[in-house]
Amino acid sequence: MKKKALNLFTLILSIFILMPNLAFGQEDLVDDGVIDLGTSADFPPYEYYEKDEIVGIDPDIVKAIGEYLGVEVKLHDMDFNNIIASIQSGKIDGGAAGFTVTEERKKSVNFTDTFAKTSQVVLVKKDSDIKDIEDLADSKKIGTQLGSIGHTLATDDFGEDYVQAFIKVPDAILSLQSGKIDAVIVDKQIAQSYADSSKDLDLLDSTYLEEEYAIAVNKENPLLLEKLNEAIGALKEDGTIDQIMAKYEGSEEIEKTDGIIGRFKANIIENGGYKYLVDGLKTTLLVTFFALILSFSLGLIIALVRAANAELGEELHGISGILLKVMDKIFAIFISIIRGTPSTIQLLIMFNVILVNLDNLILVAIISFALNSSAYMAELFRGGINSVSKGEKEAARSLGLSYYQMMKKLVMPQAIKNSLPALGNEIITLFKETSISGFIGLADLTRGASIVISQTFDAATAYFSAAIIYLVIVLLMEKIFKKMEKGYLYA
Repeated sequence: MKKKALNLFTLILSIFILMPNLAFGQEDLVDDGVIDLGTSADFPPYEYYEKDEIVGIDPDIVKAIGEYLGVEVKLHDMDFNNIIASIQSGKIDGGAAGFTVTEERKKSVNFTDTFAKTSQVVLVKKDSDIKDIEDLADSKKIGTQLGSIGHTLATDDFGEDYVQAFIKVPDAILSLQSGKIDAVIVDKQIAQSYADSSKDLDLLDSTYLEEEYAIAVNKENPLLLEKLNEAIGALKEDGTIDQIMAKYEGSEEIEKTDGIIGRFKANIIENGGYKYLVDGLKTTLLVTFFALILSFSLGLIIALVRAANAELGEELHGISGILLKVMDKIFAIFISIIRGTPSTIQLLIMFNVILVNLDNLILVAIISFALNSSAYMAELFRGGINSVSKGEKEAARSLGLSYYQMMKKLVMPQAIKNSLPALGNEIITLFKETSISGFIGLADLTRGASIVISQTFDAATAYFSAAIIYLVIVLLMEKIFKKMEKGYLYA
């Protein structure tokens, strides 16, 4: 009996001893079992698109980390300058986008151990009088990528008046080629790729700064940081990271083609760049269509409520009158907020704050653009309603028509007709405004052009191709609205 009691005591004691270890072993690195990392896939060879897949040094390393830890790692393509904000908001767990570890960034996120060494270099035109780093101090205009370590240090070294930040590296390269700036500070490998693909660009022999890359991690997840460091250490030790770095060493030989037609044929047609533009156009049209439906409906409701308050505010009493006044005030505030803030900021707030738990980027974009456009729709519809003369309204009411009947039979048909020119303009504006969707990583038409640039290093051809597509769609819209206006002219 004593022996059985002793065995039972030993079993219970063993369970208590092992429980902390079991609990730690079963603790999830992330809530959903998938490590979500943000990246900016326009930065070859570190991250770029190959067909529909994000490839490069960072994707290969995080894939190896996932295999080591036995978890799935998912990359989310987004604007580089938005990655840290998305980590802080909890939208993603971390970022792998060629991040240099700095004290300023450490205030916002944690960083893993570094795994790649590189350098920032200066890219200039071949006929430039800039021959060394010191020449940049002679009041030269310098281009950098916004949010990069190159931008921070260049601003400190040369002054913010002489440093121009670009959202994307290709935009800086295009400004350099057009003569708007004198030099671009960028990562050595991507600079070498642009120099190899262009006849008019060259690298300075001297290095601007040495740097090391790491993965950014949410400060509220120390366990993930610990496990990532463990994986990086193991991959360094067994040579996996060295093999990945060696795989992407040097630049592929890129055929240099003269003339816009030749470059279009080589980079858009033969290289398959048109596929990204076509897919991006589909996304752009999808977002525009559903955002238009929502904004039209919401805008019309807002306009009717505000018009009703103006017409009936003094007549209605009790709960209905109070409710109408409250709704009018709420809608007025909503319109002021929407019209008073940039659409880009609204999109980022939706993505990182309000809809932080919504993973469907298309839906995030639709909701954001619909809310933005509805404020303008409401005002143009309200203008159409107010364009109907007061005498016509009074005549309708004197004939015994109720307010609802007057609005349905007299006011709204004229309001819609009078609003058509402005409505057409707002729809075209909505279509073009979707071009900022790339800030949250949505592969729209503009983002498709960026993907083409990351593969071909030809910004001009990709941007002109996207611009032509936008122009053609807008011209078709204008034609449709002109026909509609003619149809309503004598309605």
